[in-house]
Amino acid sequence: MPSITHLTIVFFLIVSLALSQESVITVGPKGCDFYRIDVAIDSAGPGDTIEVHSGEYYVNLNITTPLLTLQGKDTGNGRPVLRAGSSTADIENRGIGMTEMTVKTGGTAIAIREFGCKVDGFDITGIIRPIPYGSGEHNDLIGDAGIRVYSDGNTISNNTFFGNELTAIGLWNCSNNRIINNTIKDIPFGYAIELYNSNGTVIEGNQILHNDWGIEMQRSDSNVIEGNEIRDSINDAIRAMKCNYTIISGNFITGSGWESEYEGNGKGISLMGSMSAITRNLIERNRDDGIHIESIFWNNYPADVSYDNLIHKNKIRHNGKDGISLLKSWDNQLWNNNITANHGNGIVLTFSNNNTLEESNTSENLRGIFLYQSNYTKIANSTITDESRGGIVLDQYCTGNTLALNMVSNSTEGINISGGSSGNAIFGNNLSSNAQPAWDFSGNSWDRDGRGNFYGQRNCRDKDSDGICDLPYLIAGGASIDRYPLASWTRMHE
Repeated sequence: MPSITHLTIVFFLIVSLALSQESVITVGPKGCDFYRIDVAIDSAGPGDTIEVHSGEYYVNLNITTPLLTLQGKDTGNGRPVLRAGSSTADIENRGIGMTEMTVKTGGTAIAIREFGCKVDGFDITGIIRPIPYGSGEHNDLIGDAGIRVYSDGNTISNNTFFGNELTAIGLWNCSNNRIINNTIKDIPFGYAIELYNSNGTVIEGNQILHNDWGIEMQRSDSNVIEGNEIRDSINDAIRAMKCNYTIISGNFITGSGWESEYEGNGKGISLMGSMSAITRNLIERNRDDGIHIESIFWNNYPADVSYDNLIHKNKIRHNGKDGISLLKSWDNQLWNNNITANHGNGIVLTFSNNNTLEESNTSENLRGIFLYQSNYTKIANSTITDESRGGIVLDQYCTGNTLALNMVSNSTEGINISGGSSGNAIFGNNLSSNAQPAWDFSGNSWDRDGRGNFYGQRNCRDKDSDGICDLPYLIAGGASIDRYPLASWTRMHE
């Protein structure tokens, strides 16, 4: 019986032999090897390129040959157009001696079922909702699509999807595919790109314009979404459910949700039960939150927890609700985000514990940073200005939080702690340029290791020049006292 090693060697010899004999097969209205793409595919071997010339082709292609390239070529009359529908016409009798040519429309334009294939340079259209609705290919979660991928290591690049009702690109139970530099627009009932149980995908440099949903991922790990422009999605721009180790970086996300009939849709990035790195994105003018992270609970028990996300160096502005919202999410790191002029809060944590917020820059929001029933979070080294209802606000039994080394200015209140929130540590903050520097209804610590906060009070005297006012500072709202109020402030390290 041959060993696995021998079988592997034989396999690679067969593939190498096939590639050494690769050829270019042309398809076009005239002067080419074939005038139908499906026939060309049937004649092709591994490693071959099928070059499709200008023209319009009705297709329901099924690629079952590995390492095949399907290449569109503008031969003078524009890029080739692939319209979903039967690639052969039905001939119907219409009386004696009469025939009429008809074409079946819809279905999936291209299904890729073997590995290592490439589809490049086409205009793809005609993906329509089947009747009855939901009776698409295999009746799975994706249904009919412009391109369906069932296999690994494929590339879909430089295509334009227009005039479609359903999903442009759908990946199903596959891995290590690349979706590069495509334009996808005006899909009313589906997704620009949808992944289900598909890992290691790179989605890069695409223009995703005015689709029902932008990018949707379910149960798909280790994917990269980078450098895409996602505009005017009817619902959310990027949504991931039960996806881990995703990198979402360098995308421009704007205008989501304004046409949605559902309250709560229109998020820039939405993670549910997922873990990701979200870095260097520009997220603006979306109807709901700029970034929303939430855990999935069933009967009050966590089913899929969103935790350990990194949110870093994003610009988030002019969104309809909060800039960043964490709901029942733990151990997240938020660093150096710039959050401006959102209609809700800059950053809000609800029922979320053990998070770190460092070097945030928030301005012109409802509140800069708002914690609601959230504990053991560190808010440090942040700059918070021009917030209409408070710079940093802790409400409803927040405990164990640390607020240190922040500069809060030009807000109605610098720091407000209320709703039974206690056991929090506040020190090293500059609260001097606010209508009310600080407010505390409960018992919290307003100094640590001989260092309090700077309130800019005029009656501060520092006779021994140790940088500490000679008299303690009474915090408005209750009995809390800063025993070591600072006479001046420069940002220090803990």
